[in-house]
Amino acid sequence: MKRYISIITLFFITMIIHAPLVNATPLIEVFADETVTSSEILSVEFLDSVEQGEMELIVWHSNENSSLHISAASERAEDLNANTGDVFIQGISWNSSNGSIPTDLNSINITMDIQISNNGLISLQANTTLNEELASTVVLQWLLLKKEVAISEHPLGPLESKVASYHAWDSNINRTSGAENNWTHQIDVETLESWNLKNTGLIATVSLVSLDSNEIFGTESIEIPELIDSENNSKDLAISFLLVIAGLAGCVITVLSERRRQKDMPKIRPMIQWKDERCDYFIEINTGNASITISSIGGNGYWRYPEKELPLKIPSNSTKEIKIRKTAKIKSEPCTIRLDVEGHDRWVLDLEFPETNSTSR
Repeated sequence: MKRYISIITLFFITMIIHAPLVNATPLIEVFADETVTSSEILSVEFLDSVEQGEMELIVWHSNENSSLHISAASERAEDLNANTGDVFIQGISWNSSNGSIPTDLNSINITMDIQISNNGLISLQANTTLNEELASTVVLQWLLLKKEVAISEHPLGPLESKVASYHAWDSNINRTSGAENNWTHQIDVETLESWNLKNTGLIATVSLVSLDSNEIFGTESIEIPELIDSENNSKDLAISFLLVIAGLAGCVITVLSERRRQKDMPKIRPMIQWKDERCDYFIEINTGNASITISSIGGNGYWRYPEKELPLKIPSNSTKEIKIRKTAKIKSEPCTIRLDVEGHDRWVLDLEFPETNSTSR
């Protein structure tokens, strides 16, 4: 296998699909090593489709002893439970002995556009319209990546440790049915150079990713034409984007970071318990993998918690019920709780308690 890892426009995306699907170029992932190449694993039909641009291909070397191994390969192999010789189409295991290419491969339809101003500002635009509601764990991810890099020169390769050949970030999504999503990101040429993304051999990719699944359902990418070398005019830098394996490492890092954040977040719910004519109010807190510290509990004088017991620290992976007192009977105001999650931003929550006479605990 060549010393270069060649990736034909890709970015792995995942999704709980109830969204519009259209025909799209499918993505093949092959797990190989230096003794078994992708050309020995894939049939001639698959290889021809890749050559003709009908399918996109990435070859993973997940064996840490391989000279072509990078950390992203190990992470992707773990996600898919893959071994050498395994083939995945759109993130789903495919038995290469079946021979024929599946014909029912679909993808979420995302369109992209790009504009470059005279002052070197690059504007990336993407949009899609959803026919059905998406799951809450779906995020939109962007990647800027190099085209083709020798593994010895690659920032994630065995000879280097500094990550600088890709950049990734997320955008919010309106997941409701019928929602028209439009995203725009602006990047100046000097920033691209600071990420070690030069003005040739680059691609911008955007994808919808589900944090609950490793299936690949589609992606969209766009090349940016080369302009003037930034050494002569940094404001007229030429950007032309194609994807390189380090980009998937960026995607994996982003997804793992979001999964960790979700696992760290606590679950909080207000509860009410009636005993005869007396009503008790509680806040149930189930912490995740991070501990929390409650700094205040109140709400315009309508709710009270002993200040001498604050701040209140609750360890990770535990459950605690906090009993609070309502100081006014004639009006119901939200109970405001302020807390810090270890390693994350501060939370400020307004809790509404049930108004029925039923027992919620």
